[in-house]
Amino acid sequence: MTRTGKRMLAASAAALAAVLAVAGTASAQPGPAAVQSGMGTGEILPYPGETGLIWIPDWIGDGGAVTASVNPSQPFTVTVGCQGGGSVQVHVAGLAPADFTVQCPVGATGTGSVEIPARPGRDLLFTVTASDQTIHWGMYATQAD
Repeated sequence: MTRTGKRMLAASAAALAAVLAVAGTASAQPGPAAVQSGMGTGEILPYPGETGLIWIPDWIGDGGAVTASVNPSQPFTVTVGCQGGGSVQVHVAGLAPADFTVQCPVGATGTGSVEIPARPGRDLLFTVTASDQTIHWGMYATQAD
């Protein structure tokens, strides 16, 4: 397995654990109509390939991810796609934080990206807050080797 393959595998496992932890606390809503955040069954964004640090194919409602695999000497890009009406707010925490909003059309995929400049520090927290807990979204973070 290549260094990139190992990095993607480790980042994917960390991302899934973080998504489950973040979504588990963010989805506690009272009432019978509450929608639980969770993994969807589709693929909102395609697999990003060998440059991928994180890939979440389909998530429903609020969630997020974490990675510690960023090369601090190179920039990286975060891309989020969503569907279902409404919007998602994306926050990338770290020494160079970034925020952006993606509109989520019904019947199509809206996308948005931000490039984070090279900076010291390797761990990042990504959070996605959906305007409606039925919105499906996908995310990937990419960085050239």
